[in-house]
Amino acid sequence: MYENLRYIHGGKFVSRGEWKHPDRVIDSNELILVTKGSFGITQGETEYFVTAGDVLFLLSGIRHFGAETVNEEVSFYWIHFTCDDSDELPPVFFRPESPVQSEVLIRQLLHYAMTDGYPRECCEWLLKVVLTELIVEYRKSQSAGQRIFSMVKEWVRINSDLPIKVADVAARFNYNEDYLNRIFRQSYPPGLKNYIDRMKMQKIKQDLMSGGITLKEIAEKYGFSDYKYFLKYFKYHEGISPTEYRQTYYNLHMNNN
Repeated sequence: MYENLRYIHGGKFVSRGEWKHPDRVIDSNELILVTKGSFGITQGETEYFVTAGDVLFLLSGIRHFGAETVNEEVSFYWIHFTCDDSDELPPVFFRPESPVQSEVLIRQLLHYAMTDGYPRECCEWLLKVVLTELIVEYRKSQSAGQRIFSMVKEWVRINSDLPIKVADVAARFNYNEDYLNRIFRQSYPPGLKNYIDRMKMQKIKQDLMSGGITLKEIAEKYGFSDYKYFLKYFKYHEGISPTEYRQTYYNLHMNNN
């Protein structure tokens, strides 16, 4: 593994004032571990929004450029290297469950690269360790992501009769909204908001079918302060109005014993 890996150079970037990642194509791979701030960057046809703790690989021969100018301070470690087989690399973009060990290894690599007396091979050896550590962290993050997804999914399901939003779910589990959305999309690509809407619609339709509650009461129950918006929301998701849905399959045999 990593038989033809070669370290080129690396360092730590810290922005000053307004900053935007340059538009370029490089002839090496670049590993980025973000330590502060957030920024958007497009690679090929894919746009990424990276925040502190994220890992991003910019691949050789593929154009990348900053999405927009940022004013907050941004810092990240960067390492340029070559590798004959990109399939040996970790995924292009992910969030390690615990990036501390990777950061320690990167700092050690950069220290050796800048210090006289260490042979160049030390950088290659440490870079192999860094990449292996990131693969292990990726696997851990996938496992952790599945646990988070399962907990969030079940919590949304049993609380979908409440007027919850993505921000409420993120606050409940003490996660950043962007991070939680990213984790959720790994197992449910339509996203967390879509899942909340889907579960909410199931509850609303149950109330419509059971009767005994007016449309305005249903709208208030699910957090719609604007009744007309509730009607539009329902029709957008179901293609018919709440009243039309309630009148569907009305001819039922009823009994009480």
